[in-house]
Amino acid sequence: MALAGYVTAGNQVLREAKNPEYTRSVLKDSNLTDTALAEIGRIARIGWSIHLALVLLPFAARSVRNWHYHRRRPPMLVHPNGRTVAVHPGATVLETLRENGIPHASVCGGRARCTTCRILVTNGLDRIPVASGLEAKALARIGATPGMRLACQIRPTSDISVMPLLAADANAADGTVRGGLKGSERLITVVFVDMRGSTTLGEAKLPYDVLFILNQFFHEMTKALVATNGHYSQFTGDGLMALYGLNAADPAIGAADAVRGAREMLTRLDQLNHQLREDLPEPLRIGIGIHHSTAIVGAMGPPRSQILTAIGDTVNTCARLESLTKEYDGLVIISRPAAEAAGLNLTGHELHQAPVKGRNELVQFYVLKTLTDLPI
Repeated sequence: MALAGYVTAGNQVLREAKNPEYTRSVLKDSNLTDTALAEIGRIARIGWSIHLALVLLPFAARSVRNWHYHRRRPPMLVHPNGRTVAVHPGATVLETLRENGIPHASVCGGRARCTTCRILVTNGLDRIPVASGLEAKALARIGATPGMRLACQIRPTSDISVMPLLAADANAADGTVRGGLKGSERLITVVFVDMRGSTTLGEAKLPYDVLFILNQFFHEMTKALVATNGHYSQFTGDGLMALYGLNAADPAIGAADAVRGAREMLTRLDQLNHQLREDLPEPLRIGIGIHHSTAIVGAMGPPRSQILTAIGDTVNTCARLESLTKEYDGLVIISRPAAEAAGLNLTGHELHQAPVKGRNELVQFYVLKTLTDLPI
């Protein structure tokens, strides 16, 4: 509105200036002498100088502040790319990274909404305030693990080391990935289940019939896992891999749940065989391997197709135990560590041992051949 008034007034003057009498009258009334013109020029130069000084003052003040701040040994931020940068007073980790040209994701622009700027504080976590407000809500929404924070919300006042948890080009969809899925080494109970005779079943049935039977099989196995606190990890054609103890405070609880899960699977398999007795050339049979040890557990795979699974010697050993159910004609083979963690009393059962590819030590295990061998 102010500019509109200015333009309107200017247009009015231009219209009036077309009248020579008006122009002579204005110049006569203005009393513009050489002295007055010189004074006006001086005032204009002073005004421009003040304006330019005010424009440059923030930049100069910032430089002075940075110089003074660096003299005081500012907090340093260590990034995994090998760079160590200074953190200015009141600056967030995200602002510090961007100021130093280090790419870092932040879809929402630092408003604690998208969680794409999530980081793991590897050093200095105890010297920053605990998460609160929007940050606490955002971290709770993604199930953040200890040490995980939002780079846009923490303002370090002492040295800190951070590790980005998402790629610098992460998008909004990546921000929905659960925070507790990063790999970590921990005690876990792994269960392998494999269907026996699936090849013969495929030869005797049409593909759609085989698909129907397999879907029913996996549906019952999944329900058994859910009922006993297991996590369906991987599909392996005619079998599956499950994890127990993911959320248990005591890892041994996972081993006990895995034993209950094996019993539940066998019970549901008997029920399924009864339901499909008219469709099956022979009853479905499975072999189950259970092992309890340390593995790397976390979300693995492509960024948008990750699954929560485990890798390591524990998984290989459990797969070996499951394959031994054919050789020993058993329903369940449980390793000695798993049996001890679950608190099983297997007095009277022979303790076997067998080699595992890639391992120097033999794995010790028990063979359970009947459902009654599995405690409730």
